[in-house]
Amino acid sequence: MLKNPSIKVVYSLFYIKVLTKRPELWGAVFDFVREPRPQVKPCFIHRDYHPTNILWVDDKVSGVVDWVNACRGPAGIDIGHCRLNLAMLFGVSTADEFLSAYEKLAGYSFSYHPYWDLLSLIDILFGSPEVYPGWIAFGVTNLTDQMMVDRLDQYMKSLLKKI
Repeated sequence: MLKNPSIKVVYSLFYIKVLTKRPELWGAVFDFVREPRPQVKPCFIHRDYHPTNILWVDDKVSGVVDWVNACRGPAGIDIGHCRLNLAMLFGVSTADEFLSAYEKLAGYSFSYHPYWDLLSLIDILFGSPEVYPGWIAFGVTNLTDQMMVDRLDQYMKSLLKKI
């Protein structure tokens, strides 16, 4: 039994034991992120990069907003956070398409590592997965909380295949 577990640990255990359909796979996720972090060259990152923080005009990005968490760090954490949001919004294939497009545009300056995706996945285990109100505000109204649980499981499985 844990002594004085943090609320995040309690919620994480609740999610893994009660909500997910694949609790046995979460051990591999936690084991992987306990390994040393990949060596990266830190750069300026957004630290909350996801679809609702991107502005568009005529199908082209016109800006990125909400820079309150900006800092220096690994580019992969921004990509992982965005991929997680895309997986929850649209499914694993959309998250993978985003990664492919990002790698193509970034070229040699970015090297993908699944560590950052798995770390981003763990970062959201602070409660029951639910539809983000920002998505609803932007007109995405076809999602349910159960879909979020199912899509997180599918995304986790796809990431574990990459390690």
